[in-house]
Amino acid sequence: MDGGGGRYARLPLYPLGRMTSPPLYRVGLAGFAAVLAVMGCSSSGGSTSPSPGFDEVVIGAVYPLGGPQSSGGHDELAGVQTALDLAQRQGLPGGRRVRLQIESATTPDAARKAVDSLIDRYHVPAIIGTYGSTLADVAAARADQRHVVYWETGAVADSVSMGRPYVFQTVATGSTLGRAAADFTSAVLLPASRLPSTEARVVIAAVDDVYGHAVADGEVARAAEHAIKVVDRIDYDPRRLDADALAQRLAGDRPDYLWDVSYIDDGIAIWRAVLAHGVHLRAAIGTSSAFCMPDFGSRLGAQAIGVYAADKPDESDVNPAVLTPAARELLTAATSAYAHRTGGQKMSIPAMAGFVGGWALFHGVLPAVNGPVSPEALRDLAHKLAEPVYSSINGGGVQFGSPGTAAAGQNLLAPAVVGQWQGVNMMRVVYPVPFAEAKPILGS
Repeated sequence: MDGGGGRYARLPLYPLGRMTSPPLYRVGLAGFAAVLAVMGCSSSGGSTSPSPGFDEVVIGAVYPLGGPQSSGGHDELAGVQTALDLAQRQGLPGGRRVRLQIESATTPDAARKAVDSLIDRYHVPAIIGTYGSTLADVAAARADQRHVVYWETGAVADSVSMGRPYVFQTVATGSTLGRAAADFTSAVLLPASRLPSTEARVVIAAVDDVYGHAVADGEVARAAEHAIKVVDRIDYDPRRLDADALAQRLAGDRPDYLWDVSYIDDGIAIWRAVLAHGVHLRAAIGTSSAFCMPDFGSRLGAQAIGVYAADKPDESDVNPAVLTPAARELLTAATSAYAHRTGGQKMSIPAMAGFVGGWALFHGVLPAVNGPVSPEALRDLAHKLAEPVYSSINGGGVQFGSPGTAAAGQNLLAPAVVGQWQGVNMMRVVYPVPFAEAKPILGS
């Protein structure tokens, strides 16, 4: 895999147009199998021949395709590509052609340079990305500064879109995930323990960056609404983490609950230290980039059992019964297409987020553009997008906060779930009810 700033091969041209025929997800599995046969396994094969007289639209894409975030970056990009594969096959023959121009960025500076390169060299009206909040915050700021739409499919930090009129986040924000952890504690854990909210003691351990701040701030605000006392907030630098010292401070706080906001390596180190120091907790809830990750379960084994995590849904988290009929059909098509593209893989959390974000852009916004595809046209149409809850394949919907509001550009209908490690390498969603596949295994 290439490191930060490396350029990846250009993808084929994809025609998009307004639909006047039944969409792909209504043609049935037999028809979809035929589509897959045409698609082939390679993302660079099966390009559509240009039709004279029609414009080519180049959309930029920035993801970490090397470095420590490469796994999630590749998955999220594959989800975006799958959405484009399906969306472009619903357009009329000879419709508008769309091509992704992909840049890899593994550092904030590389992400900013990638945005400039995409705008200066390819004159893109929009850029899709980015998976990581530290990358997205810089890339989105630069795109907004240059009045180009930035379409964030994975990064959760609220600051990515805050105060930036050309930036849209299709996923649950960090504050949303933080609120989910607090809501789960209030609605499920406290009643089960018969502990009044005013007597509960919570400690937050959060990485000291835009991602950690967004989640932890959401937790603090929601805890206050539930009258839950946050007795300590430990903001730490992952490059200088002393997990033993953190666990000792945690023990001194005498917490009932730990709300952890970490990346995978420091999250595992913190949990191992908590166990090693015998810190008694009624429960621990992580968010997003650590406790929910497959590596957390595989590296900790039985030590992970009982731990909770709030995050975006993946393929296995969605109960098709709650989806609209069209979304159920699309879920089948999307998971099949993603497996075909990736050699049989299921859609991970980043892949699902990438697909939903890509589908909103390629199916919901781009085909509605009449005339030139400009950043302003895409921005204005994005604000008109209104897809209700359960109409997206992850169980959510798409409706962005209105300009001038605190949530401007953020998807108000993006879902968040809480899962629990209930066996070795086995996480099951336990909250909220429409997504729950199991009941939580409750401790003391």
